[in-house]
Formats: sequence, structure tokens, C-alpha cells
Amino acid sequence: MFFTGDSQELRIVLLGVCGARKSSTANGILGREAFKESRTRESEKQTGRVEDRNISIIDTPGFFNTHLTEEEMKSQMMKSLYLSDPGPHVFLLVINLETFEEDERNVVEEILENFGAQALKFTVVLFIGREQMSKRDLTAFTFSQKFQELVRHCRSKYHVINSKNEMNQSHIAELLEKIDEIIKQNNDHHYDNEIYLQYQTKSRKERNKQEEKNGRTNVQETKQEQVIVRDKIRKQTL
Repeated sequence: MFFTGDSQELRIVLLGVCGARKSSTANGILGREAFKESRTRESEKQTGRVEDRNISIIDTPGFFNTHLTEEEMKSQMMKSLYLSDPGPHVFLLVINLETFEEDERNVVEEILENFGAQALKFTVVLFIGREQMSKRDLTAFTFSQKFQELVRHCRSKYHVINSKNEMNQSHIAELLEKIDEIIKQNNDHHYDNEIYLQYQTKSRKERNKQEEKNGRTNVQETKQEQVIVRDKIRKQTL
């Protein structure tokens, strides 16, 4: 086991569009039916013992979820950080190879909008459905322009794995090794919720500047804004 971070628990947050099979993938990793494999509307945490280590997986509602408003989606993304406190070691951006053309639409922008640019340092693109492609087709796929455009946002960090029903223990071990490599590259650091607070404060400042230009003043003190966001994070599971 390579991971030697702040604790022996590995914290993973799953991201992706609706129908990307995030919940199914999480169940495959945990080796049990921990999550309901249906349209997720709330961020949820499940834990397990995998490869002799404690793992927490936080499943989130899919991006472009038509059942949630934009404000509700932001609230659930905020809740995922609370559930992974003090922050996830890795975001797994789940992409279904079968529906890649659709799944890759604007997902990077969604991550940036919800977690800020720093989140991409901790993001691994996880392609699922490897069993559906021949080795030759998979190699060609990794050289395609759309593939390269997506993974370059995450410093070319990606992994390809079988779908849940075709997963075995060696596949999961390889995924965990990949995650450990990423953690090592990040000097054993995890995504810090403070990064989120800083990003939200910066976003508000930019919006306030724009509002001032339009003749509407709505400036708040940075420390006060951070307290408000922290309170929102804490209240997510109350």
C-alpha cells in the first residue's frame, strides 16, 4: 500500500453525468450493494474494507440532473465535501465508454464551477466498460482527440476499468494503485475544504465587482463569507 497520508482512510468522491453508472462502480469497488443503482438525488457516503484498507466513497447526483435545480445541485456538491471532511483524496470522474460522446460534455466546466480549478489536481478520469472494447480499439481510443482533450484537464490522469459485473479483485487493486500514485504526486495531500471556501469567496468577489460595474453594490467581507459557507457545509447532514 503506497498511501501514507493523514489517516488510513481513503476518501473518494465520485463525479459524473446522470447515467454514468457511478453508483454501480462504487458498489463494484466496495464489493457489495452499498448504493442504490438509480438516479442519485443526494450525496451519500458508504464505507468498506477493500484490499486491507478502509475506504469511504461519496456518491453524488449526476451533472445535468433534470430533477434538481442549480441551487440544489450546488448544495449536494457542498454536502459531498462535508461527507468527505477534511476533504477527498481523489475525485473520480466516471465516464461510461459506451456513452462517452455524450458524457464528456462540459463535465470539466461543472467541476470548475463547483469545486474550483484546484480540484483538477485531485481528479482522475475513470473510464468504465473496458470489456466492451478490444485492446486495439481501446488503444485507438486513447489516441483520439476527444479523449486527449478530456484527460489533459486532469494532467492526463486516467484509468480504464471493467463494468461492475465484469470487475474482479485485480481490477480494483489496480485502480487503488493508480489512486495511490496520484496521492503521492500530490505529496500525500488531499483536496482541502478550505480550497472550496477560497474559491467560493473569489467567485463572490468577482460577481460583486461585476454588480458594482452595473451600479449595484453588494460587497461582503471575506471572513464573513467564509463563515457563511462553512455553516452551510455543516448543515448539509443535519
